[in-house]
Amino acid sequence: MERYVAATLRSLAFLTRMPPVPWAFTGHRPLGDDTHAFPVAGVIAALPAALVLMLAAALGLSPLVAATLAVAALVFTTGALHEDGLGDVADGLGGHHERERALAIMKDSRVGSYGALALVLSVVLRIALFAELAGTYGAPSAALALVAVAAVSRGAMAWLWSSLVSADPGGLADRVGRPDTRTGQLSLVIGTILYLAGGLIASGIGTTLAGYAFGALTLFGFRRFIMRRLGGQTGDCLGAAQQLVELAALTGLAISTG
Repeated sequence: MERYVAATLRSLAFLTRMPPVPWAFTGHRPLGDDTHAFPVAGVIAALPAALVLMLAAALGLSPLVAATLAVAALVFTTGALHEDGLGDVADGLGGHHERERALAIMKDSRVGSYGALALVLSVVLRIALFAELAGTYGAPSAALALVAVAAVSRGAMAWLWSSLVSADPGGLADRVGRPDTRTGQLSLVIGTILYLAGGLIASGIGTTLAGYAFGALTLFGFRRFIMRRLGGQTGDCLGAAQQLVELAALTGLAISTG
């Protein structure tokens, strides 16, 4: 248990603004070895946003305002780490660039038109989906859904990392150590269990399975896309995968509300 807690703390230090806890970093361990803790770290990272959503609703604010504040809290907690990856991937792969040119664009800190559009659409869609869920099921259920998709999307990110070679040797995702297949699969399983538990409580079996199906289709489709375009994954691709799976799962939940 202590080892898992340490892995979770190390994961939080990487995935969020949370400062490192010194004792958790005693001894050198590649980050890839800790990815089985990514789903739990995702849950912890999402808790402030979930609390903001419920508090805003309790104060009588509309679902739209509550959802906006929740997404703002989520972005602040993570330092927009995954959004940054989504924007870079959109810029690099949005056009018909060759592999090397696409990788160079993804490393450029400047945001292009594709990246800006992707970020705006991601934020707007998440706000709309959380507002939809809050209006349909209530703020507590929407908050639970927020936590559930945070878990499964981090598990999906870890699995993608383990399932593809690095397309950018020497890049961040390569330097910190790619997880082995078993660790990536374990992360996805843990993320799935947490998602199913949260989803079933929040909205029921039909909506939960719909959200999971949307997320899975998006994950496998994105994996195939980056494999064809880049020949593997990069740190930006992992962040983009988290965002896309989260959006897809939320969309599935919203569609099935009828």
